[in-house]
Amino acid sequence: ISISDTAAIAAARYSTQQSNCDTNTVSRLMSNNCMQCGTGSIHIKFIPRTLNIDFRMPTRGEFIRNIIEIPSTTLILPLQEPTNRLPIQYDSPMIEKSLDLPTNEKVIEKQAVNMIRIRHKKMKKHKRKKFRKKMKFIMEKIRLKRRQKKEKLFQAELVAKIKEAEAFDAKEYVNERLSLLNKKFLQRTYRGEILPPEMIKQFIDEKIAKKEAKRNKPRLTL
Repeated sequence: ISISDTAAIAAARYSTQQSNCDTNTVSRLMSNNCMQCGTGSIHIKFIPRTLNIDFRMPTRGEFIRNIIEIPSTTLILPLQEPTNRLPIQYDSPMIEKSLDLPTNEKVIEKQAVNMIRIRHKKMKKHKRKKFRKKMKFIMEKIRLKRRQKKEKLFQAELVAKIKEAEAFDAKEYVNERLSLLNKKFLQRTYRGEILPPEMIKQFIDEKIAKKEAKRNKPRLTL
């Protein structure tokens, strides 16, 4: 059985006589389960199928038998598959919870109409403030366009009024107003009846002639 350098160092450590040996001169010479260190030799024996190591350390011409044993069993049992296989344990299935329908008994409902209404008002106010904050610059652009449009319309009205004032003729305006003042307007109805303009004019002239005749009635003078 071959022995590594680690076993050689362990054997040299357990030896009291070979503690003065230089570790650099350790050479592996294996023959018949033997190892030599320096001038002397250290016999290390292995028992087959065990973990026992026999260190025969010499002291002044005599060998001290030092055996290090593992407290467990001396034989290494081969690995065997278990004869009884344990069943695989799975998690228990989830219990489905069912909700029963409410009973037909009288249930007192908790109504909070006023609180819900107040809550809706608060939410609307909050959403309105949030919307205004989000659309601040967009609404400002829309208002600016509206002001510009109104300003353009106002400027167009001013230009139209200026042109109308420049084209105004005072003399023509006075003559037009005088013609309207001297014009006789004929009524459309006479005594609540809708008649042709010629008949209405005739009736009016007759009425005026009667008034004049009554006013200019001849009277006796002294």
